[in-house]
Amino acid sequence: MIVIVVIRVLSDTEFTRHELSTPTNDDGTALSKDSCQLSGHPSHPAEPAEVSGPLLTSRSALILVAAVVLGGIVAVLTYLSTGNTATAVLAGLAGAGASTPVLHTLIGR
Repeated sequence: MIVIVVIRVLSDTEFTRHELSTPTNDDGTALSKDSCQLSGHPSHPAEPAEVSGPLLTSRSALILVAAVVLGGIVAVLTYLSTGNTATAVLAGLAGAGASTPVLHTLIGR
Protein backbone atom coordinates (compact mmCIF):
# COMPACT_ATOMS: atom_id res chain seq x y z
CA MET A 1 0.00 0.00 0.00
CA ILE A 2 2.89 2.35 0.71
CA VAL A 3 4.09 1.67 -2.83
CA ILE A 4 0.78 3.03 -4.12
CA VAL A 5 1.32 6.29 -2.26
CA VAL A 6 4.89 6.61 -3.52
CA ILE A 7 3.79 5.93 -7.09
CA ARG A 8 0.97 8.43 -6.68
CA VAL A 9 3.35 11.11 -5.36
CA LEU A 10 5.80 10.46 -8.15
CA SER A 11 3.08 10.57 -10.80
CA ASP A 12 1.91 13.96 -9.49
CA THR A 13 5.35 15.50 -9.91
CA GLU A 14 6.65 16.56 -13.26
CA PHE A 15 9.77 14.88 -14.52
CA THR A 16 11.62 15.77 -17.65
CA ARG A 17 12.11 12.69 -19.75
CA HIS A 18 15.14 12.32 -21.92
CA GLU A 19 15.47 9.69 -24.55
CA LEU A 20 18.83 8.01 -24.51
CA SER A 21 20.32 6.92 -27.79
CA THR A 22 23.78 6.10 -29.02
CA PRO A 23 24.99 8.34 -31.84
CA THR A 24 26.00 6.29 -34.88
CA ASN A 25 27.96 6.72 -38.08
CA ASP A 26 26.36 6.33 -41.50
CA ASP A 27 27.26 2.62 -41.51
CA GLY A 28 25.52 2.02 -38.15
CA THR A 29 28.60 1.76 -35.94
CA ALA A 30 28.81 3.82 -32.78
CA LEU A 31 30.70 7.10 -32.83
CA SER A 32 33.88 7.32 -30.81
CA LYS A 33 33.68 9.01 -27.42
CA ASP A 34 35.81 11.95 -28.60
CA SER A 35 33.69 12.72 -31.66
CA CYS A 36 30.36 12.54 -29.87
CA GLN A 37 28.40 15.78 -30.20
CA LEU A 38 24.89 15.41 -28.87
CA SER A 39 22.87 18.33 -30.20
CA GLY A 40 25.33 20.93 -28.95
CA HIS A 41 25.23 19.84 -25.29
CA PRO A 42 28.57 19.49 -23.53
CA SER A 43 29.52 15.91 -22.69
CA HIS A 44 30.23 16.84 -19.06
CA PRO A 45 27.91 19.43 -17.51
CA ALA A 46 29.65 22.08 -15.46
CA GLU A 47 27.19 21.92 -12.56
CA PRO A 48 24.68 19.28 -11.49
CA ALA A 49 21.01 20.03 -12.05
CA GLU A 50 19.34 21.64 -9.06
CA VAL A 51 16.43 19.95 -7.35
CA SER A 52 13.22 21.84 -8.05
CA GLY A 53 11.33 20.88 -4.91
CA PRO A 54 11.20 18.66 -1.86
CA LEU A 55 11.28 14.89 -2.17
CA LEU A 56 7.95 14.59 -0.35
CA THR A 57 5.28 17.19 0.10
CA SER A 58 4.14 18.01 3.61
CA ARG A 59 0.85 16.23 2.90
CA SER A 60 2.66 13.04 1.88
CA ALA A 61 4.90 13.21 4.92
CA LEU A 62 1.86 13.67 7.17
CA ILE A 63 0.12 10.67 5.59
CA LEU A 64 3.19 8.44 5.98
CA VAL A 65 3.86 9.53 9.58
CA ALA A 66 0.23 8.99 10.54
CA ALA A 67 0.29 5.55 8.89
CA VAL A 68 3.44 4.61 10.82
CA VAL A 69 1.86 5.79 14.09
CA LEU A 70 -1.30 3.78 13.41
CA GLY A 71 0.80 0.76 12.46
CA GLY A 72 2.76 1.12 15.69
CA ILE A 73 -0.44 1.24 17.71
CA VAL A 74 -1.69 -1.91 15.99
CA ALA A 75 1.67 -3.62 16.59
CA VAL A 76 1.71 -2.76 20.30
CA LEU A 77 -1.87 -3.87 20.83
CA THR A 78 -1.22 -7.11 18.95
CA TYR A 79 1.90 -7.80 20.99
CA LEU A 80 0.02 -7.16 24.24
CA SER A 81 -2.75 -9.56 23.24
CA THR A 82 -0.65 -12.37 21.72
CA GLY A 83 2.85 -11.96 23.14
CA ASN A 84 4.29 -12.93 19.76
CA THR A 85 6.73 -10.40 18.29
CA ALA A 86 6.56 -11.68 14.70
CA THR A 87 2.78 -11.51 14.67
CA ALA A 88 2.87 -8.02 16.13
CA VAL A 89 5.33 -6.80 13.47
CA LEU A 90 3.26 -8.27 10.65
CA ALA A 91 0.06 -6.81 12.08
CA GLY A 92 1.72 -3.41 12.44
CA LEU A 93 2.96 -3.48 8.85
CA ALA A 94 -0.47 -4.52 7.64
CA GLY A 95 -2.08 -1.76 9.70
CA ALA A 96 0.28 0.86 8.30
CA GLY A 97 -0.25 -0.40 4.77
CA ALA A 98 -4.01 -0.50 5.08
CA SER A 99 -4.23 2.94 6.67
CA THR A 100 -2.14 4.68 4.00
CA PRO A 101 -4.77 4.77 1.21
CA VAL A 102 -7.48 5.62 3.74
CA LEU A 103 -5.45 8.55 5.05
CA HIS A 104 -4.71 9.57 1.48
CA THR A 105 -8.42 9.97 0.79
CA LEU A 106 -9.23 11.54 4.17
CA ILE A 107 -6.51 14.20 4.22
CA GLY A 108 -7.45 16.80 1.64
CA ARG A 109 -5.15 18.34 -0.90
